[in-house]
Amino acid sequence: MDPLHWNDKLADSQYAKPRTKPLGADQRLLLLQKFQGKLDISLLFEIFSREVEKQIDISRLIWNADNTTTLVRQGQSTQYRQTFILRFNKQELGKLQYHTPYPLDKDEVNLLHTYHRLFAGPLACALEYRRVKNMALRDYLSGLGNRNSFEQDLNHAIAMSERRNIGLVLAMFDLDNFKQVNDRFGHPDGDKVIRHFSLLLKKSVRATDRCYRVGGDEFAVLLQPATDTSALHVIRRLDALMADDSTLRTLKIGCSSGFSVYQKGDTNITLVDRADRHLYKQKRTR
Repeated sequence: MDPLHWNDKLADSQYAKPRTKPLGADQRLLLLQKFQGKLDISLLFEIFSREVEKQIDISRLIWNADNTTTLVRQGQSTQYRQTFILRFNKQELGKLQYHTPYPLDKDEVNLLHTYHRLFAGPLACALEYRRVKNMALRDYLSGLGNRNSFEQDLNHAIAMSERRNIGLVLAMFDLDNFKQVNDRFGHPDGDKVIRHFSLLLKKSVRATDRCYRVGGDEFAVLLQPATDTSALHVIRRLDALMADDSTLRTLKIGCSSGFSVYQKGDTNITLVDRADRHLYKQKRTR
């Protein structure tokens, strides 16, 4: 044989991929056992990607669902990309995009389909668990966190400030003239006001800050890390957005606000009490 041809064949054999084998019944059962009972979506994806990488080299793995992109496997983007739709009982669970160092062959694609079928059921359960959990902690009308969520998050934020010396500010908001809107125009218009204000409140804060509806027309925001200057910036932004909102302007809806900065030794009660007193002091002067 021509030595050049022989060298080419040796080079090909060095980089040739071993043939991918389908998962046996025992392997499929073991994988399902690893998924069983896992309701944390991040943990599920960690198990899934670790198992897939035992047979397929993955440079990067991305999950797209509900207009959100999650980087499951960090790594370099490559020119070889393949996207799969995850489904369970005709319900779409998002799309998985694989970046690999080489194009996937037919056996590897079939193997991924097997992994996806095994993964889809546990993922659907975890997504449903997250949906129900969010409903329990979310206000149905505003889409913000509810009072239960607020109390849990406030306790956690205080603990974070105590352990890591991170600035925390609690800002409270109360709508002005809201009762007159309900009395004069009815609850549908009142609901519209709540939704409009909630959207403006979320626009006034950073993506990492948390907003809550804690009563009928009472709202709270946890700013962390933050200072009193941070709270004043939020209040000014909110005032400007409300002034530009035609619905709130037409209905003559205003907003009173107050805030308190975490001080060492504060509890959730003392923090809320100071913010409330600040708010109602402002409300009396309006």
